[in-house]
Amino acid sequence: MIEVFDSNSTSPIRDPSLYRGVAKTARVQIVIATILGLSAFLLFSILRKKYPKIYVANFNQVNHNYLHSHSRQNLPKLPLSLFGWIPVVYKVNEDQVLEHAGLDAVVFLGFFKMCIKILTTCVILAYTILSPIRYKLTGKLDQDDPPDKHEDKARYDNNQHLLYLYVVFTYIFTGVVIHFLFKQTKKIIDIRQAYLGKQNSITDRTIKLSGIPPYLRDEIDLKRHIESLNLGEIERIVIVREWNDLNKLFKLRKRCLLKAENYWVRYFEINDIKNKNDMLSTNLHPNLRESINMNPSFVDEVDDETVSEEEYINNEGERLMRHSSIINQIADHIDEIDDSINNLPLLNDETHRRPKIWKKWYNTFSPKIDAINYYTEQLDIIDKEIKKARIREYPATSSAFITMKTVAEAQLIAQAVLDPKINHLTTTLAPAPHDVRWDNLCLTRRERNYRIGTVTFFIGLMSVLLVIPVSYLARFLNTKTISQIAPKLGDFLKKNEWAETLVTGVLPPYIFTLLNIIMPYFYIWITSKQGYTSHSDEELSTVSKNFFYTFVNLFLVFTLVGTASLTDTIKIAYQLAQSLRDLSLFYVDLIILQAIGIFPYKLLLLGNLLKFTFGSLLWCKTPRDYIKLYKPPVFNFGLQLPQPMLIFIIVIIYSVISTKILTAGLIYFIIGYFVFKYQLLYACVHPPHSTGKVWPLIFHRISVGVFILHIMMAATLSLQKAYYSVIALTPLPCIVIYCLYLFEKHYIPLSYFIALKSIETDGGAFHDDESFIESTPDNTRNDTFKTLDERREIDQTYDYPYLIESLDGPLIAVDNNEVLLVNNDGMTVRKLKTSVGDFY
Repeated sequence: MIEVFDSNSTSPIRDPSLYRGVAKTARVQIVIATILGLSAFLLFSILRKKYPKIYVANFNQVNHNYLHSHSRQNLPKLPLSLFGWIPVVYKVNEDQVLEHAGLDAVVFLGFFKMCIKILTTCVILAYTILSPIRYKLTGKLDQDDPPDKHEDKARYDNNQHLLYLYVVFTYIFTGVVIHFLFKQTKKIIDIRQAYLGKQNSITDRTIKLSGIPPYLRDEIDLKRHIESLNLGEIERIVIVREWNDLNKLFKLRKRCLLKAENYWVRYFEINDIKNKNDMLSTNLHPNLRESINMNPSFVDEVDDETVSEEEYINNEGERLMRHSSIINQIADHIDEIDDSINNLPLLNDETHRRPKIWKKWYNTFSPKIDAINYYTEQLDIIDKEIKKARIREYPATSSAFITMKTVAEAQLIAQAVLDPKINHLTTTLAPAPHDVRWDNLCLTRRERNYRIGTVTFFIGLMSVLLVIPVSYLARFLNTKTISQIAPKLGDFLKKNEWAETLVTGVLPPYIFTLLNIIMPYFYIWITSKQGYTSHSDEELSTVSKNFFYTFVNLFLVFTLVGTASLTDTIKIAYQLAQSLRDLSLFYVDLIILQAIGIFPYKLLLLGNLLKFTFGSLLWCKTPRDYIKLYKPPVFNFGLQLPQPMLIFIIVIIYSVISTKILTAGLIYFIIGYFVFKYQLLYACVHPPHSTGKVWPLIFHRISVGVFILHIMMAATLSLQKAYYSVIALTPLPCIVIYCLYLFEKHYIPLSYFIALKSIETDGGAFHDDESFIESTPDNTRNDTFKTLDERREIDQTYDYPYLIESLDGPLIAVDNNEVLLVNNDGMTVRKLKTSVGDFY
């Protein structure tokens, strides 16, 4: 027989005298969070104006041709006034987000908009109906507010009318969540089908084939086999091979290239070449001297008050490159070199000093040699080995990319079962070319399985070990549990009210937040080692791992350990209900801290700010270093999404018994929506290409939260011996399970594939003719290619990058959208950034 908890049982938070102290703690927490948030917001508004290259990184001239920043440069410009950016960001509509930031950004921000709608509805119902009735029946606005008088306990705990009201509102709030959840799902599917149906890009026409048997691991044989199935016309097949040796050569080449670039910078430094006058006074080749004289004038300072915002951003980018390094200063004056003098000797080395290194790095008595010549020779040797390695035959793996003639054919094959044998010829939609993790794709199945097993083991181990600090943190929420593990500290806190407020009320939400900030980075790192073949799959896996960590370790374990014991597993549901009821004020503090105190700090991009501040002083030496320094930070869903999902689940779980948590949750999602909207559009980029596939993860986890709401309300009613009310709730979990069934059956296919009816078949969207692309002006390409993804995939293929990547020499200068490279013969070559590989 289940033992029912006595309503008069001693719970530290249910003690009325202690409750008044907790309420005071909540007020202190709000004041601290407000001070932190306002200071961060004001600081951001000031720094945004002073450092647009950090906080409006997508408009930075340095990132003009960057694949993921270029599309955002047509967004509405932000004024330079202190708060003028706020209405501009607010007015950016969903269509503009889709056009400039892509489908994933729309889905992410759509989750916040949906939460705002759900919580707004629930808050209105709670303030107008639920809380007034509860106040009339019990004298308290919320269930988690203990009565002040002992004689009120019976009226509070055993009021049948109130318990029936809880049943009704559990149904109402469940219906609200399910309604908006399916409404948002339908909206995302409609947007996704219309958006992807317009495309005819190489990604939409390509599938990834896994489990290829050995006798089909040849392009001709595989093509013949697929076409024999009458599934459509194949345009191209790329079988993935074990290119690991080539991969190692390019890693070695990269190290030598970076060394060579460092010594080229040193070469200019020791010869004191800092500006245009220094260059003109050196012994330069005549043609190069003439090219410098072609652009003799430049503006070193710009009056920010007299220029437009666009001019300001462009001038900022030019000054950024001019003052960032010696090499960049040189590059500013090599603007209009004639095609006839494209290859130029750099300097006459007879009159210049060159950097030296010891021939044997471990022996300081060995003779010194020319550093530039040494690493140039090393690059030459590696390049010869790479050229040999490129024509070598490599064993084929069991994976291949198959590009079809039409999108419809690719969608049909992706959903088809090609072979009766298990794990043979398994088809999936291919990731975008820039999204492929080629280093993992080249792994053998044995190597990939080893990585998966190792990572899974470490994640399980960490999940177990993290229970210890979380359980200790939970015990510091009240003086009673502190006294059990540290009697002296407990006695001290009982005698010092402010110390008790600090330790039990103020600090726990901050420690909780700190744990929630540090650990997700660990899961991002360890997921990158797991062997996923695309960045989007890796990101989706990170979302799942981080949510599991926050939900289990920082919610279930934390809640159960806080005021309950797990010695009798039969009582877990009761203990969870009691713990959630007692911890409600802690979660109010936590949500307010996250919303008002922490979200404004996300705007500051502290990591990027520190990297820029110290990086330019400590480790940035070469032009390549500065290009990487100015790179927009990556917006990682695995880092940013799990916590909002957890907060929403907590708010829904408390929705019936605590109006103040509903209110705090609404504030959280309003602020979060605005912060993330700014970051996704202006400050950050999101390279992974998952086409909105994160939504099923969100749907499943919110459904789990609604399910826990039902368990928690049933347990709460059971604590009050309202068994008929508990029986009345039993249909609700069945309704949630049925909704999940409907989602899996009818909505999941449309969340992963493009319906054939949605595909436009006019054939006008895609042009694979190189002459068309070259002849099309830049300012008209955006009209020719209908979506952002099509524009990002111009000229991209599924070729292994190291088979086709040019073997350029050291990068010594950046000149707007061009770079200067030094060949192994000492000649300089000008190239567009986009034609010399990915510098990011």
